[in-house]
Formats: sequence, structure tokens, C-alpha cells
Amino acid sequence: MRIGIIFGALVVLIIIAVGFSTMKFAQINEGERGIIVTQGRVEGIQEPGIFFRPFAPFTTVEIVNVRRLSRTISQNVASSDKQLYDIDIQVDFSRIATHEALRNSYGRIGVRDEQLNAFLDGFINDALKSASTQFTLDQVLSDRGGFADRIRQFLVTSPGQGLEAPADQLYVRLEAVKVLDIGVGEQYAQLLAEKANLEVQIETEQKRREQIQAQQENNLFQAQQEAQVLLTRERGQTEAALEAANRDAQVRAIQGRYWRENPELFELRQRELMVEMMRNGNIWFIDPNTDITLLLNQMGHSSPVVPVQTTPPAPESP
Repeated sequence: MRIGIIFGALVVLIIIAVGFSTMKFAQINEGERGIIVTQGRVEGIQEPGIFFRPFAPFTTVEIVNVRRLSRTISQNVASSDKQLYDIDIQVDFSRIATHEALRNSYGRIGVRDEQLNAFLDGFINDALKSASTQFTLDQVLSDRGGFADRIRQFLVTSPGQGLEAPADQLYVRLEAVKVLDIGVGEQYAQLLAEKANLEVQIETEQKRREQIQAQQENNLFQAQQEAQVLLTRERGQTEAALEAANRDAQVRAIQGRYWRENPELFELRQRELMVEMMRNGNIWFIDPNTDITLLLNQMGHSSPVVPVQTTPPAPESP
């Protein structure tokens, strides 16, 4: 009986020892995933947390990094206008963290960042060379964003029918592509400086021409305004002259009518006008050319007094 108890305890201890020796324990942090592999086959994906499994001698947990990573590539390339220059670019990326993508990535390139970087660097170099042949050096210098977008396009676009894009082959998501630096030769740098000076001169000359044009337009506007004022003044003078001539014709018509009807009455009305003007003891100053007969004729009416010549015209012959 006692021997049986000892044997049982020994078996339990052996089982516990085997369990401890074959158990699998792994701590999966944020930004990581655990790929559970049993006998060379991916069994599942462990999310952040603790993985524990006893009696798992043929199970391993591969930790894969799904955080954002960066690669910096420096290369000497040729532009479409046959200019050589050095360029540094940065590509930010991260592994696609879906279970399917992690399974496929493990089977194709493994879980180590060094393996992924080696594959990605090759694709980036090819994309950089292809993009540089589509831009002149001036275009690269003036439109870095457009050049970076073209590199990104090569990395996320399929190179041909039935072929996967580089990013899809590596199961990564491109976060950003940036041009860090562009180095040109001394001769080309001097040409760029001369070009910049010439652009400044052109801009200065353009502003000077715009100022001259604005001044000319202002002078033309002032001349138009002055011409308009002069035209309005002349028009007013002409209308006043026409009005005066019209009134003079009316006065002469009235004067001729009075003269023809009764010359004596014409003289009488002139005298009555003199009496009317002096009735209130006022002193009247009358222009020598004013026809007092017409003034008398207008008394008691609302029409204005019209100046006329004092010498009446000779009566018309019958």
C-alpha cells in the first residue's frame, strides 16, 4: 500500500515536470501579434495578451511586429533629361494585421523585420529608378510631392496582368512616401542659382509693367472723366444758348404782334410798367437791353421774364 502511494506520487511529479518542460508561454504586447505554429503549420493568431498552453512540445509562438516602420533609401539616379543626382527618400509602412495576411506573410517572408526590409528595399529601389525616368530634374526639385506620389504608385500598382503589386506581395500597407533630400552637381547648382536670379528679374520687370499699366489706365480714366465733364459743360452751354434763342424768338414774336396791333398801346404798356415798378417806392435797375414791354406783359403770370432788345423791329409791310 505504501509503495503504491509513493509510485502514484512519483507519477504525478513526472507528469508535472513534463508539463512544465513542454508548456508554452508568451507575452504579446500592443503593436505585436503572435503566430501560433504547431508542427510547422500555422494554427492561429494570438492577439495582444498572454498565451499559455501546457503539454505543447511541438508548438511555437512567433512574435511579429505590426507597428509602423520606416525605410530610408539613398540612390544615385538619372532624370528624363539625362541629369544625374542623388536622392534620399523615406517610406513608412506597416504589416497588414489581419489573420489571413499574417498567415500568408509568415509562409512567404517570415516574421523577422530584417527579412521584410530586405524585400521591401529591392522594390523601393526599382520604383525609384522607374519614377526618376519620368521626371526632369527641374520637375523633381519643384514638385517633390508629385515625385513621391509616383514612387508610391509603383509600389501599390500591379506591374502587369496577373502580377501582384509589391506592397501586396509583402502584405504591407504604405503609410507615406517622402523625399528627404536631393543632391545635384556643382555645375547644375550654379545653373539653378542663375535661373533663380533670372526669375527674380522677370518677376520684378513684370511688377514694373503692371504698375505702368495701372498708371496708364488711371490716366486714361481721368482723361475720360475730364472729357465727360467738358462735354457736359458744352452741352449745357449749347442748351442754354438754344433756350435763349428760343425765348428771344418768342419775345420778338410777341413784340411784333403788339406793334402790328397798336403801336400806341405798345408805348402805353411801357409806361405802365415804369409806374408799376415805382409804385412801392423801390428803385429798379434794368439792363438797357431789357424790353420793359415784355415785363409788363408778364405781370400777373407765372411765366418768367424774358430779356429783349429795347428797339422794336419795324412793322412788316402789308
